[in-house]
Amino acid sequence: MFGLLHSIQDWQAISEEENLEMERQLKVINKPPIKSFKMEPKNIPKSVMEGESPRLLPNNIKCPPGFVLIRRTTKEDLIMTKKMKALGFNHLPSSHFHPTDGAAPSTAYAAVHYRKHNFGAKTRMNVWAPRTLSGQSSISSIWIANGPLQDLNVIEAGWGVNRQIFSDNYTRLLAYWTADAHKTTGCYNYLCPGFVQIHREISLGLVLNHISAYNGAQSDIEIGILRDGEWWLKYFNQFIGYWPQKLFFYMYGGANNVVWGGSVFSPRNQPSPPMGSGHFPKDGLQNKSAYFKDTQIWDNIHLIYPQPDRIVLSSSTPDCYEAKLTAGVAPNPMDFFYGGPGQCNLGD
Repeated sequence: MFGLLHSIQDWQAISEEENLEMERQLKVINKPPIKSFKMEPKNIPKSVMEGESPRLLPNNIKCPPGFVLIRRTTKEDLIMTKKMKALGFNHLPSSHFHPTDGAAPSTAYAAVHYRKHNFGAKTRMNVWAPRTLSGQSSISSIWIANGPLQDLNVIEAGWGVNRQIFSDNYTRLLAYWTADAHKTTGCYNYLCPGFVQIHREISLGLVLNHISAYNGAQSDIEIGILRDGEWWLKYFNQFIGYWPQKLFFYMYGGANNVVWGGSVFSPRNQPSPPMGSGHFPKDGLQNKSAYFKDTQIWDNIHLIYPQPDRIVLSSSTPDCYEAKLTAGVAPNPMDFFYGGPGQCNLGD
């Protein structure tokens, strides 16, 4: 299993009241497994599932037929989530959805924002291993979002190094959701009820061992978030699982926002971590910069390329992290390159 390898020794002791509340939460999160669940989408055509089979699978993890991986949440996981909030991690830079605003304190991003009604999207991104310090994160992902900013519904998936959750510096498969702009709902991976696992081998938190090399070979993954009754997570040509539609208030009829790009978090007064490859796109694109390619929008029937006039390119901290669009190979209208070395103060 993909254990959360972190220590809570550097965090405050919890009170008896907090301990009892965490015990209650664990009973809810780690409830007995259900007997059945949806095994695959009903209406997504088989053509969407074409392509290479997933790689990067661990050889030592197998499940019998009819069973799937279910990681049990621990009390240490809940304490780490509490620590993340205490550090000021709110996860939702409002500027993702209002590009003229500045990023939230302690966060920065370089992203493309697509504003048009949709039922999800898919993209291909190269994988890197940015170095982070304790309490930091550097994540590359695609977001699907809808609703008012104060109660934003978000589903996010991609790869990242998250030292707020994991104590190591491994690049992992990560996903996140919230139904109210992170006020009372939402979490990464399995840290709260929500995501329903269906795949027998691929699990959120999977360590991605194949990393792109600067000016060398590139390692890509394909991520898709597609609505078909529920909101399904696709990794290469396999569905890992889904977020039930009932989790969300504003995504029954699809969504109006797609964002893809990189984001970082760093506690105040600590130099921010690298994003992507750790290099600016202006220093070189192919084999040197982090990218998103073949990004397509799911219109509930087909995968289509985004309309260029619906795209907004933005970077919250251009001196630290750059965003650049280039012409893609037809019919893909564009490729997106992003990243930078960081080392900025992201405080107020």
